[in-house]
Amino acid sequence: MSGRTLSFMLLTIAPWLAVSPLAAGEAVPFDWRGWYIGSHSGGALSLVDVGNPNGSSIFGGTVRTPGPLAGGQLGYNWQRGAAVFGVEADMSWADMDGTNSCFANSGMFISSNCTAHIDALGTISGRLGWALPFDSRTLIFGKAGIATAHSEIDAVPNSGAGLAGTGTSNWHWGWTLGAGVERAVAPRWTVKAEYDFLGFDDERFTEPASLAQETPPGGQLTATPATGTSVSQDIHVFKIGVNYRFGADNSFDQEAPRPLPDEHVPVNRTEYKAGVRYVHGWGQFHKDLGIRGQGVGSLASRLTYDSPGVDGAEAFARIDTSFGLMVKGFVGGASSGGRLNDEDWGLEFEPTFIPYSNTISSVDDRIEYWTVDVGYDWWRGATYKIAPFVGYSHFQQNMVGLGCEQIANPSSDCGSVIPTSVHVITEDDTWRSLRLGTAIDIALAPRLTLAGEAAYLPYVQFSGTDDHVLRSLLSPEDGHGVGMQLEATLSYALTDALSIGVGGRYLSMWTTSGEVDFGGTGELVPMRYSAEQAQLLVQGSYKFGFARSP
Repeated sequence: MSGRTLSFMLLTIAPWLAVSPLAAGEAVPFDWRGWYIGSHSGGALSLVDVGNPNGSSIFGGTVRTPGPLAGGQLGYNWQRGAAVFGVEADMSWADMDGTNSCFANSGMFISSNCTAHIDALGTISGRLGWALPFDSRTLIFGKAGIATAHSEIDAVPNSGAGLAGTGTSNWHWGWTLGAGVERAVAPRWTVKAEYDFLGFDDERFTEPASLAQETPPGGQLTATPATGTSVSQDIHVFKIGVNYRFGADNSFDQEAPRPLPDEHVPVNRTEYKAGVRYVHGWGQFHKDLGIRGQGVGSLASRLTYDSPGVDGAEAFARIDTSFGLMVKGFVGGASSGGRLNDEDWGLEFEPTFIPYSNTISSVDDRIEYWTVDVGYDWWRGATYKIAPFVGYSHFQQNMVGLGCEQIANPSSDCGSVIPTSVHVITEDDTWRSLRLGTAIDIALAPRLTLAGEAAYLPYVQFSGTDDHVLRSLLSPEDGHGVGMQLEATLSYALTDALSIGVGGRYLSMWTTSGEVDFGGTGELVPMRYSAEQAQLLVQGSYKFGFARSP
């Protein structure tokens, strides 16, 4: 974005911002005006689309790049009646990584492994909000403005043939739209939950030079030149944060809003909540088999398990003690059908050389998981709770591949279709994770509560077994890495004790160091493993507690 464009935007919005302060005699119980500064944490998912200059791709082309983020924000609010508007700038450190196949337009061509890494995000935006009439300490807002992200995108031809890759690393500029809710919990302190979308236009990229087979099967390989193309990316961001307001007046204490749930109950009590959830969602697991001695830049193989339509159930509970200790957790399970894409590059089937193979199989996918967290209700009132926590997460997944069909190179595996009645492969994995995060519960309106949490997984341990049944090839797997988990739920209290709600959860884990004992021979090959789960949650819960004895 040019300086002239930015100047024009500022001149355009200046008259809108330069409104008079609150008119004399205008009754606004809570005053949102003034400067504020704060911090936030959360996570993001970037979808990096890599254009294929050679036509449509058989598979791949979009690199899913998830990761945690943390940062700070600075802003200023004006106010007129219940309308609150202002400007805000924020900056986030990020650790977002992803890989996928790209330029896979033919089974006669050695396509590439595309990787993306994002380490910083930022926005400058205008905010427009509305303080709720029954409790103006709650602000619903939207925002729009300019966005930037620093990312590195690379493409390396697969098969370990030593072909040079291409890449780009720079700051990208685009636009942002977002929305959120902010709640004043003290005269100078507010907490918020926010979703932002960051969009970036196409930018130049180069498909690396590679090799193509002239006359299949087993024909001579000829060089293909590097070709210009483009990449674009969209980023979805969820974060929770806290703000400190400068110059806050005493309007927080003067306001007398309508009663919210449990405002009549003493804060110094132990509270219990338990419930059940229906879970519906989508999952993906993929693993990248590198080249011995070369790492996981250029690949020999990639297996991608997609599991749409995941259905399951879970039970959850939370205890907030009278002295501030918080314990929460959930346990659940789900299953779905799905599809496996098994890609291979540079296969030697004497006397035939296979540049690229891609087989598909049906998948029976089952997951079991549980999580437990222990924290402290650092801020706690009748209408809010804010609790940092530490916890442990256990996620187990079993995927059974059935049948096999070749969709890239007819001279490779499964050129003759294997029916889905045949068991061809099993992947059995366990992820164990340390969790560090913050959970918030905010009463937005009478009987309406928002709960959200953002957890960083600083240490993730992976262990698994790959069983290629038809080849009698059993391969132990292991690795360690990082991850994140995000969750938000909106609940409505049917009574003081009984609530219903709807929400969502996103989980992503990947290894930064991994290997496989291929065939159990003791010869270790570098490997990258990753798992994602996106879930819709529909829940019912029951809450009860008792006041602490005097």
